[in-house]
Amino acid sequence: LKKIGLTEKDKFVCLIINDSFYLKTYFPNQDWNYHSYRNFNIDNYILAAEELARRGYFVFRMGKVVSKPLKSNNHKIIDYATSNLRNDFLDIYLGAKCIFCVSASSGFEAVPVIFRKPLVHIAIPLLDAKTCGEKNLILTKHHYSKKRKKELTISEIAKTDVSGYDSNKEFEEGDIELIENSPEEIRDVVIEAVDRLEGKWVSREVDQKLQDKFWNIYYSSPHIHSKRFLNGKLKARFGTNFLRENPEWLN
Repeated sequence: LKKIGLTEKDKFVCLIINDSFYLKTYFPNQDWNYHSYRNFNIDNYILAAEELARRGYFVFRMGKVVSKPLKSNNHKIIDYATSNLRNDFLDIYLGAKCIFCVSASSGFEAVPVIFRKPLVHIAIPLLDAKTCGEKNLILTKHHYSKKRKKELTISEIAKTDVSGYDSNKEFEEGDIELIENSPEEIRDVVIEAVDRLEGKWVSREVDQKLQDKFWNIYYSSPHIHSKRFLNGKLKARFGTNFLRENPEWLN
């Protein structure tokens, strides 16, 4: 890490997204298209990485093999996944020592979870959200009903099989299109994590009401039960700015 330019005082964040390249590379004889819903575009995370770097954090884009590089000229943003630095030991070390991890439904997120590091979790399926950490923040893809020509609310998502499925089949049968979060939505939830960890976050009076409404709907889903939560407890928060800007989504 010193060779990269980090000192012992520098803070860093791990960024990991799921894409199809790892499974296609290491398990080429199996068709993995059935859960392509879990794939994300790294380009949507550049804005958040740039903002983290502006605030003094190094960002390590994690991954063993990836479909495309993370493009940035900022020296604090390191595309570790495509570098000659990457090795299995350093994967674990970075996950254990990061300030927090931004994860879009990737298996690597288990490493920071094991070491009790906070997550910004872009959860898909939604009921797979890592709710066990009180410092965890959750976001999910937009669920758009092509049949009804509208985005589904959290209540509509929670009532359907797509909230806890493990296959594209449920989306296809429900005629639901998953739309990735905008770079601005991702940046906002990532910066919320930074502000909370640095003690700079300012809550509004409405925020707790929005959180309570979201989690009451989430927890009431017929497709979820307490054993999906580590320790049987729900502690995380959904992205505050998303709820502030989309109160109708909580209907």
